[in-house]
Amino acid sequence: MQELADQIWGNSRFHDAAALTHRTWLARELGRPLEPEVTVEEAVRLMQASAILACSTDPVHRSLAYRSATMTYEVVGAKTLPMQQALRVVLARLGNFPALETREDVGRAAADLPLDLAIEEMALSDRRRVLLRDRPALLTSFQHDLWCKLGEGRSVAVAAPTSAGKSFILQGHLARVFNEAGERIVVYLVPTRALIAQVARDLADLFFGTEGAPEIVTVPLDGDQPLPNRAVFVMTQERTQLMLAAHPDMSAGIVIVDEAHSIADQGRGILLQWVVDDLLRRRADAQLLFASPGIRNLDVFGRTFGLDSVETLPSTEPTVAQNFLIVRVTSSRQGEFSVLNIEPGGEEALVGEFAIGQTIASKKERLVHISAALGKGAPSIVYANGAAEAEDLAIQLADLFADRETTPRREAVAELVAQSVHPSYVLAAAIRRGVGFHYSNMPTQVRQAVEDAFADGAIDFLVCTSTLLQGVNLPARNVFMCRPEKGRQRPLEGTDFWNLAGRAGRLRREFQGNIFLIDYDEWKAKPLDQERDSEIVPALQDGVAQRLEDLVATMADDDSDDRKPDGDLETLFIRLLDDHSRGELPTTLSRLTAAGVPSTSTERVQTALDEVVKVLTLPVEVVRQSPNLSPHRQQSLHAALLARVGTDMESVRALIPAHPRESGAYFSYASLLRLCHTHLLGLPESHGSHRYHALMAVFWMSGDPLPKIIDNAINFDKKKSSRAVIRNTLETIEKVIRFEVVRLMSCYCAVLLNVLNEIGLSEMAGSVPPISLYLEVGASDRSMISFMGLGLSRVAAAILNDATVNKNMTIAEARIWLKEANLDMYELSPLLVEEIRRVAR
Repeated sequence: MQELADQIWGNSRFHDAAALTHRTWLARELGRPLEPEVTVEEAVRLMQASAILACSTDPVHRSLAYRSATMTYEVVGAKTLPMQQALRVVLARLGNFPALETREDVGRAAADLPLDLAIEEMALSDRRRVLLRDRPALLTSFQHDLWCKLGEGRSVAVAAPTSAGKSFILQGHLARVFNEAGERIVVYLVPTRALIAQVARDLADLFFGTEGAPEIVTVPLDGDQPLPNRAVFVMTQERTQLMLAAHPDMSAGIVIVDEAHSIADQGRGILLQWVVDDLLRRRADAQLLFASPGIRNLDVFGRTFGLDSVETLPSTEPTVAQNFLIVRVTSSRQGEFSVLNIEPGGEEALVGEFAIGQTIASKKERLVHISAALGKGAPSIVYANGAAEAEDLAIQLADLFADRETTPRREAVAELVAQSVHPSYVLAAAIRRGVGFHYSNMPTQVRQAVEDAFADGAIDFLVCTSTLLQGVNLPARNVFMCRPEKGRQRPLEGTDFWNLAGRAGRLRREFQGNIFLIDYDEWKAKPLDQERDSEIVPALQDGVAQRLEDLVATMADDDSDDRKPDGDLETLFIRLLDDHSRGELPTTLSRLTAAGVPSTSTERVQTALDEVVKVLTLPVEVVRQSPNLSPHRQQSLHAALLARVGTDMESVRALIPAHPRESGAYFSYASLLRLCHTHLLGLPESHGSHRYHALMAVFWMSGDPLPKIIDNAINFDKKKSSRAVIRNTLETIEKVIRFEVVRLMSCYCAVLLNVLNEIGLSEMAGSVPPISLYLEVGASDRSMISFMGLGLSRVAAAILNDATVNKNMTIAEARIWLKEANLDMYELSPLLVEEIRRVAR
């Protein structure tokens, strides 16, 4: 069969027929039928060739077999020829059994297959059939390999396209694990809060109604709260580090690192490696799974953690196909443009020419009008370079669809937006016309509601920023890009581009996805010419290898060159300092040397750390609690607090942060943040940002609803548009309050507790509230935090918390209260009611 496949591949007539079928399908897709189209005779031969190529071991052969067979089936149809049966044969030989469900007639065609082909499919499917929660499921070859390796308890590093179904297998494995009695602890590391919510909800659905189901924990538990015996902790590396610090005895039998390529993301990558190292220190036999798209050097994970047992499992076969289409504007004034297909060899082929009668001179005009013309009501993602641009594009798309009537489903999402953010938030108006937008600073439950509405077809256009690249599972029929960037003036390229392109095509809904590249000739980078996968270098290794001089200067606290504080280098400094204090630095440095870092570099790091420990008096166990703030700056804060303490008990009490709902909370936080800004950030005492940050922190930690916080901001700054104020307020909460103020106050409290211990007042430690937790979740009542720990959004938790008498409920008590609550008593949008009932069931 391989020889026959090679002969077919070498036949130019096969490639000509495949290209013509491809163009025929695309032209119909865009409403511009070709003349002439592929003939029935050519289609039959092409399907026969695809059935042979599907048996090849060459992934390029198999990829074209899938594309050609699916397009042939959709072009010719199944009315006059049994193309549905033929396609079923190709998909079965490819091992792509989930795709059999994409079309109903293909799903039913098994009964009509000739006996020998039916027996062949049975033999193939039997090798790929497994039981997931006592139900049979057919897996792809990649999924089956992963399922078997995980079932055998092996540690695995996986690289596969977005649509490969990694999450499906992973969740099935967790169901298998928790089907067994006994203690089971899993740590599921994700890079963003958005993914925390998505994964937690998926797991809650997975375990619903299951006896012995684990708790899904998403919020760090205080040290005085007992750990559950059976649980999945779904958290970012920052939250996981808080958990590990609060619970020294916590260990996990399974550690999952989703979007594992983020180990290369500077400071957060260093922290991710640190957390995994800590988990392995607590339990060396933990089963590890590193999952990521597009990594070429999968062996990097085993090498980074000093493990020989991590097996690699790459997969390059997507379960859907992507079509790359270049859009060139030929007349901006008249709105004329052409669409060209990029064929397998890289050649361009004209698919169709369009005239929409609208000026499309600017980038925004092109994205709006071209996506509206070519999207045709199919689920379409439009990529924007930032939050403001995302809102602009969504508003303009909504204006194009002004004649659309709202629906009950859209209205429910719009009500949630108004209740969760603000009645003036432009997202609500856009949603009513079937358009949404999606960016990182939006509240999680709003972002989820938008994603759900897009997934179920309530909205068909979704404008997204690079947030979509961070693992959010949101496939579409079409993706539109025009000179895309990630961050400020940095072109989207490489792995990020291919990750976004992988969103085109929805498994079990369609066979193909379309990526429209508008003005591709003008893009700063040409990602189509770049590899789909890349080699990653862990941030810890990269910092030592590439930034050695800056690292040594950071360790020595050398600011002679007016260096600005660098949080990434400070994180690396503290990680290495922590290793030094544990006696584990030689191990870390030897792994770096094995990875190719020169021994002269590791020796300089060793020498620099030996000098640092001579001048640092603050205990490392204190320093490590603030992994992105210089130990020297922390020591400066420590000296300042010691100087303020004196012998007066009142001066000691003044240093203890107030509870957010105390009357003096604002003045307390303003005073403490001023200290932090001066000693930790090096800001001048005249810098006044501490007052604004303190005010916003009080609002946020007190559980004030976002609409109230935004109203205050609108009334304060009446010169700005409400759109800008809402967006700026959301950004302040996410980037300032939930990041900057969290890290400063976390450091302050850690240093303060050490000071109290030094002066013999350790009994006052109980008076220091867990400010960093309050800032992270936006609540300070234990009941509200417990509601959020159950999986409720902040807005739902705040409404329920207001209704409770007991503000100090544990998670277990909150669950009982929730099951007995009468939701009709509260003014809740339909989606909030649905959210609460899902958690309470």
